[in-house]
Amino acid sequence: MVELLVMRHAKSDWSSPQLADVERPLAPRGHRAAERMAQWLDDNDLIPDRVVSSAAVRARQTAEYVKRGLSLDESTVRFVDELYLASADLWLEELRQQDADRVLIVGHNPGFDDLVEGLAADPIVLTADGKLMTTAAIAHLVFDAGEWADIRRGTAKLVALARPRELEKL
Repeated sequence: MVELLVMRHAKSDWSSPQLADVERPLAPRGHRAAERMAQWLDDNDLIPDRVVSSAAVRARQTAEYVKRGLSLDESTVRFVDELYLASADLWLEELRQQDADRVLIVGHNPGFDDLVEGLAADPIVLTADGKLMTTAAIAHLVFDAGEWADIRRGTAKLVALARPRELEKL
């Protein structure tokens, strides 16, 4: 059995329009949400064996909150330029090369919406305004497959979908 944690980057800062999209950092709300979601992972004993992240600044900063919050070793985290705004298919290719039991990926929409929807065996409940992977959301998926190379679309069980704003209401 392999486990996937899909985490969309936290809310980005749009106050500097001259920055290239890939260079946008987290907004203050994003920093708070990334820290909160790292705590959620810890509270639920969902410590990843490996973290693979887009190299975009906002994704990198989000992954760094997870690394610090869970006291992960530096060698556990890998940043990949080609995963910036990657499609679901590209993420699947990346996942099929993994060898750790529990992998956390950090990236962007629309690829993550497509990935989570495509992997889950059952329909997923959207937010009231029709969103799936809101900023800093984490989807926890479990596959019966024993190896990443064997994962297929429509075969994962969605164990949890945690969204920062929904956690604030608890």
